[in-house]
Amino acid sequence: MKRKRKLRAGNRVIGGYYLKTLFVVGISLLLMWGCEGGSKPAKPTVVKRQRRQRPPVQEKEEKVIEEEKEPSYTYNPVGKRDPFKPFITLGPKRPTPTARLTPLQRYDVSELRLVGILKGPAGYRALVEDASGKGFIITRGTLIGRENGFVKEIHDDRVIVKQTYKDIFGQIKKREISIRMRKPEEGGVK
Repeated sequence: MKRKRKLRAGNRVIGGYYLKTLFVVGISLLLMWGCEGGSKPAKPTVVKRQRRQRPPVQEKEEKVIEEEKEPSYTYNPVGKRDPFKPFITLGPKRPTPTARLTPLQRYDVSELRLVGILKGPAGYRALVEDASGKGFIITRGTLIGRENGFVKEIHDDRVIVKQTYKDIFGQIKKREISIRMRKPEEGGVK
């Protein structure tokens, strides 16, 4: 019984081997038969060109009229910004001043705190402090702030500073900033 099983298993292996060999030989024969150079290539046929006949003059004029009827787009740059010009012009941040800066021009207006206002015969005077507690007396026309500001007016409860600055587009703008005196409830001096 064991011997018959071994023979059958051997026959399967041998039979599989023969089938694979037969398949490979068949494929190789087909390839060699297809690659055989038995037939000659056909000669190329020569086609004679025919000359084009010019269309009558009337047809050309009709085509030109039809083409003129189609609207054509033309770009008009008037009133539009240049798409290749950058939004923000890069340059020196601030020109170096030739004159020396006053101590108040070294501070930003938001860094100063209004402490008191005095009314005298010469007009109003105000006392402002920096963050460290150093005080400065200002009058109308005093240069103050980094943005070329000056004191425009001094009132009973506030100081108005006018500044000129450049915006991101390079245009010179003016603004007024009001520095108010804090009430005791807001943390101001009593």
